[in-house]
Amino acid sequence: MGIIGPTGDGKTTAADISVEILTELKLNQKLEVVQERATSFYVLELMQQLTNKVGSACFTLYAPEMKNFMTDMNKGELVTILTSFYTCPSYREYRTKTQIKDGDYYKYKEICINVLACSTPEWLTMGTSAEDVYGGFTGRFIYVYNAGSTRSCPFPEDDIPQHVLDMKPRLIHDLQIIGNLVGNFVIDDDAKMIYRVWYEDRMKECTDERLRGYYSRKRDTVLKVAMLLSLATKNALEITVDDMNAAWKTLADVEQKMGDAFAGIVEDPALRYQDLVTAQISTSPGMQISRAELLRKNYHKFDYVVLDRITTNLHGRGIIEVTNQRAKGGRIEIMYRMIDVDGTT
Repeated sequence: MGIIGPTGDGKTTAADISVEILTELKLNQKLEVVQERATSFYVLELMQQLTNKVGSACFTLYAPEMKNFMTDMNKGELVTILTSFYTCPSYREYRTKTQIKDGDYYKYKEICINVLACSTPEWLTMGTSAEDVYGGFTGRFIYVYNAGSTRSCPFPEDDIPQHVLDMKPRLIHDLQIIGNLVGNFVIDDDAKMIYRVWYEDRMKECTDERLRGYYSRKRDTVLKVAMLLSLATKNALEITVDDMNAAWKTLADVEQKMGDAFAGIVEDPALRYQDLVTAQISTSPGMQISRAELLRKNYHKFDYVVLDRITTNLHGRGIIEVTNQRAKGGRIEIMYRMIDVDGTT
């Protein structure tokens, strides 16, 4: 899962609370939370150690800053590993290039890797390629996105109601019960029936090409979420119609904003930075800014050729007005001004 939002909106603070609870649980060493800046080698070695120690390679990778989790040098290998183990195989052998030469390999059992990462839309734009989006990697994540929080509380610890504080020990107790459940999940006949109906038409839900990978794998995601909801509400290893409906509703709420998190992830830089330029124009005094000022603000992102394509696109869509204005010294400056929804500037 990826929690996406503006810098400083408290997403990491919220995620830290969840990780602290997981760390407290431990569940007889069966639950491993990795908070370090994990390398591909570290992940492969950890999976082998867990297989040997507890008989299952199950752990959670927590990245308070997604960019630290997926650096450019390490990114490709981690993407390959996470993609390979997405289906949670019961047994898998894995070889690195060095092991191929030595004739050795890793042997993993009962694989289950969870990822919780926090990021900003800006980093997704710069750190995630269009290949990741259209190639399927991001389709294996659920991205929870919000443009900003309306809550404002300088000392939240002073304003937490007692009934909320009382929830923590009850939650930990419930998670301990869930963590000790053993067996296979089953899906009852009624839940199977509604799933079959939905499955036939599931791709009709996709209206955003950037989310095609996500919707292609929603067939798995909805079952995983239904399992989690069944555990959370009933401590049961059974998926019912209520669990399926709750899973679809939960995902539908997230999907409404998911595409916005990827607004800048496209091959063409003129499309990638459209939202950025629009925001810079709309937040400038009088909702207008000069071409020269925009180039100064973004010299490290794009050149004047890309900016002209961006502004031509925005003007053609009726979002901005382009005018000429005489600056000091008699020089003519190109100005961009936002157009209100009623067509006025």
